[in-house]
Amino acid sequence: MNGRNTLQPYDPYDPPTKGDPDETDLRSAARAYLFACNMEPTEDAIDQLTLAFLPCLRIMCERPWDPNGATWRASGRLGILSDVRKKFERLWYRGWVNGARHDDSGFDLINYVGFYLRSNGSLWGQWGDPTAKEA
Repeated sequence: MNGRNTLQPYDPYDPPTKGDPDETDLRSAARAYLFACNMEPTEDAIDQLTLAFLPCLRIMCERPWDPNGATWRASGRLGILSDVRKKFERLWYRGWVNGARHDDSGFDLINYVGFYLRSNGSLWGQWGDPTAKEA
């Protein structure tokens, strides 16, 4: 962490519990961020930001993906949708079929939906249309 950030890092799979000092700091930061974005923060929105979206962003910052998005941009919008489907099917299998909570699957699904929402390039990206004939 840089010297300007007073929040302590936490494991996204074991976030601070209600009432912990770190949890209070995160909730205060989330409330301030939502206010800065001209939103009236609700407790549900603060929970969503700190318990769902923040762990997703932590994964993006810590995993060895290209920091500028080249990893997901290479496959284009349809490639990302294929990844979304795989992530959903993994979450469905682990959560619905096996009845086990698996937060990492949910975080990955949220991240890939975010990639899709930010994609504005070609359908197939750098990989190209798989049905196109090669020269």
